[in-house]
Amino acid sequence: MANMRFTVSTDPEVHAAIKSHAEAAGLDVSAYVIAAAVAQMAADDAAAAAFAPLDADNAAASEQAAVMTTPALPTAEDLSAEEQALIRRVVSSALGSDHAGAA
Repeated sequence: MANMRFTVSTDPEVHAAIKSHAEAAGLDVSAYVIAAAVAQMAADDAAAAAFAPLDADNAAASEQAAVMTTPALPTAEDLSAEEQALIRRVVSSALGSDHAGAA
């Protein structure tokens, strides 16, 4: 199989850094960039494989959530006197005592 060619453009600082690292590794720039790309692809594939079950679970949960309905909230009349008093205490605590009758 014949090799395919890529053309990559970058700023001079990155170009110099790639060339320097390639030389330090004993590789030409093409071999160094290919090795880096292959290593990154392997890391990407490993991450995708690790997260695939979670992605599937999230997709299933999203599908379930899309068809869920929200139950109606109770009105004050639906609550017992004790529940209404609890709400007044919570609101009073959150807003301050001057709002004790807010609920």
